[in-house]
Amino acid sequence: MILKTKEVYAQYERSVVWFDKEIQEIQVWYSDQNPLMNDLVLNLSRDGIKLIFDPYNQRLKMIEINDMEKVSLKYHGKHFNSPTVSPTIEQINQSFGSTTPCTEIFDENKQRFVMNFRGLAFFFSADDAQTHPEGGARSGYRRLSSPSGIIKVTKLQIYHGASFTESQAPEIPLSVYNGICFLVKADVERANNMFSSLKLTLNTHKLGADNEEIRQFQTSITFGLPAQEVDSRLGAPTKIYYKSHDKMKIHSPVDRQREGLKSDYIYNYFSLGLDLIFDGASHKLKKILLHTNYPGHYNFNIYMRCNFTIPLTLELSAEQRMSNPYQSEQLSITPYTKWNDIVPSNRQAPVVLRRKESLNSINPFWLHLLPWLTRHDIRGGKLSSLL
Repeated sequence: MILKTKEVYAQYERSVVWFDKEIQEIQVWYSDQNPLMNDLVLNLSRDGIKLIFDPYNQRLKMIEINDMEKVSLKYHGKHFNSPTVSPTIEQINQSFGSTTPCTEIFDENKQRFVMNFRGLAFFFSADDAQTHPEGGARSGYRRLSSPSGIIKVTKLQIYHGASFTESQAPEIPLSVYNGICFLVKADVERANNMFSSLKLTLNTHKLGADNEEIRQFQTSITFGLPAQEVDSRLGAPTKIYYKSHDKMKIHSPVDRQREGLKSDYIYNYFSLGLDLIFDGASHKLKKILLHTNYPGHYNFNIYMRCNFTIPLTLELSAEQRMSNPYQSEQLSITPYTKWNDIVPSNRQAPVVLRRKESLNSINPFWLHLLPWLTRHDIRGGKLSSLL
């Protein structure tokens, strides 16, 4: 879905919202304690629009227009909502009902009437209206009526899925690819309880006007690969960042500091949700950083979520085995794993990290260390990134 306020072209296969003015205010709504429990919402409060994203794959699944007076809406080039066209139930029937199947629902609990077309749901409030059952074959059906005879749309939802109550985010549209690779999954492979390689499953789209096929392929990277080899396997990075200084070099001998004049550099792959860190002298890969893109983290919305899986063998104490004999020593770490599921809470205290530029600077971040893994944590125990 492409976004712009004042003009909305409502279509069933795709919905396009055009903004002809600057967006004045955006509010980010999410659950601080459990960000996977509720949808991630961008609320354009002064434009009467909400953009609702799936909390897991973080793709747009619904556009909600909750203030009809702030937008103009067209279908097949004709307005059904504008300063001169009121979005009454008769107008909606005239614009959509004659050519498109519609499911009509009356919600007794919420006192609202819903006209549900494929990809569109129009909500009518029953607060100031009367309801009565309609006889015949549709005896269970209820229709709104009002003393004034005018019943207007109070809310519109443009969604993807079977219904507005079961909306699901679609796959990434072809127009977004533009030669870019997107990550399907990243599997960490281990040998002798240490990192071996990172196996990536990627989707890409061959450029061409008539080509609508998504091609999937696999590749892998491991430590020690030269930068040129990484380029050939993953393509050019979105951005390259060169470290201006290395804080750890203050602990190095003077001669090593002189050798380290060549700064390390980082390949940023925003669409894959990962960073690759190369040694400035040897130009070989030495670190891999995986991002989970949780709201509240300082780099939220820069990277797409990396859908990784890391097999891990837990070190269970005798006390833990006695208290929970069914607990498995094998664990798979994903972007949705909590830290307490990985190690006991009495493990060595983490390092606290605070950043002024964070979206939520009140809450600090915690850094934990495993034998081959460094992990950042945000409030609620969720993983923010893995190194």
